Amino acid sequence: MVIFNKIALFFVVLFSVVIILNTYLGETERVQSNVIYLLMNGFAYIVSAMDIEKRKVELSKS
Repeated sequence: MVIFNKIALFFVVLFSVVIILNTYLGETERVQSNVIYLLMNGFAYIVSAMDIEKRKVELSKS
């Protein structure tokens, strides 16, 4: 799960850079689709991070 978490974080950072570059290039349609991808990847990153924290708590209790 840690590997998936790092992959999701990589894509969040990558899409952030792509959105910034496309904004300066003036491609608004592409920016809108990239924002949707960024939100999806951000959500996946948050969910996986919450799952990892939950598992850490469960392991520390036992």
